[in-house]
Amino acid sequence: MKKILYVSTLCSPKMVDYLLKTASRKPVQSIQKFSRLLVEGFAKSDENCKVGTLTSVPVIHSSHSRRIWFLPSENVNRVKYSYAHMVNLPFLKNVMVYLNSFIKTFIWAISSIGCRRVVFCDALNLTIATAAMVAGKITRSKTVVIVTDMPHLTVSTSGNAKLIRQLRFWFNYKIISAFDGFVVLTRQLNDVVNTAGKPHIIMEGLVDEAMAEMENRLVNKAKEKIIIYAGGIYEIYGVKTLIDAFLQLKGEDYRFYIYGDGPMAKDMPDYCKKDSRIKYFGVVENAEVVKMQMQATLLLNPRPTSEELTKYSFPSKNIESMVSGTPLVTTNLPGMPQEYHPHVYLFNDETVEGMRETLQDLLGRPREELHEFGLNAKKFVLENKSNTIQAKRVLEFVEKEVWKVC
Repeated sequence: MKKILYVSTLCSPKMVDYLLKTASRKPVQSIQKFSRLLVEGFAKSDENCKVGTLTSVPVIHSSHSRRIWFLPSENVNRVKYSYAHMVNLPFLKNVMVYLNSFIKTFIWAISSIGCRRVVFCDALNLTIATAAMVAGKITRSKTVVIVTDMPHLTVSTSGNAKLIRQLRFWFNYKIISAFDGFVVLTRQLNDVVNTAGKPHIIMEGLVDEAMAEMENRLVNKAKEKIIIYAGGIYEIYGVKTLIDAFLQLKGEDYRFYIYGDGPMAKDMPDYCKKDSRIKYFGVVENAEVVKMQMQATLLLNPRPTSEELTKYSFPSKNIESMVSGTPLVTTNLPGMPQEYHPHVYLFNDETVEGMRETLQDLLGRPREELHEFGLNAKKFVLENKSNTIQAKRVLEFVEKEVWKVC
């Protein structure tokens, strides 16, 4: 028998719905979806594997009025969701999450004596990951860290605040280096975080295998030619360049739908007034975004390749867009493997004029051509990157590379 404990901010679908309705700062949908697909993939890929989660609920004092979080566990799709107890007050929350996570991980490991145990931790959640890793080491459980981003590249403050954050990130990397194995999104990311050359696997993303049942049909496409951006509304992500490019497009039946949140959200009403073809929907449930994606003509990710962060990332929106069956237009990200290139359209010129020309060209092509291209991309990711396939790869990696390490 194998037992997995997945330590992160992953919440059950019911808890995510609750937070979307009650929190002023919504849980990041891409993070929730990535983790949920992975743990459900673990459960589906091996019937002899018991999967549980340990969660630090993604709220802070200023984002939610609820203070006491002593939540019961839930069982969904063969995954047991458990939550670290906490009081949502500054400092006290982190202390309680650390202590409760350590105790829960320790008890989980002791109660699993005789089983092959592995603790997976999200590297970007330092408090709960550190507690679980320490408890895993004490109980001789294998520990694997999942690294999806570079913490130090988020530093944007100055002075003492910047120094404190840099010290925190330095400590984060020290903690990361103590794990037995690594799951990373790109080769470039592994080169930076896995300096000791410990066992690792590259898993740039995963898609929901249930999307195979959701048919993207040309007859169900919207009459208008809709392009969609869903993600962080940041100028650094290329969103402003993309909007400026769309403003130059001529086409009465063109529509640009934007989903997500970020610093540029405050500018969206002005853009919508400037061009009635632009519509901003804010943060909505993932199912609603997916439904609209399947009716759209093109899906977009304009993230600039010049930013240092792009060397280490593989945006989840790329692979999720592809599985919708609607064509994706993206930049040639350094972290995107060559195998993806035949299945996406590229912004080879990332200027306003370059993006305008690319969009004008693609939107002028026959709907049948675009639809066929999108369906081929969907077939590629379902056959190679489904959550069950990727989870099985990770478990095989743990079996062959991590458990054999003394």
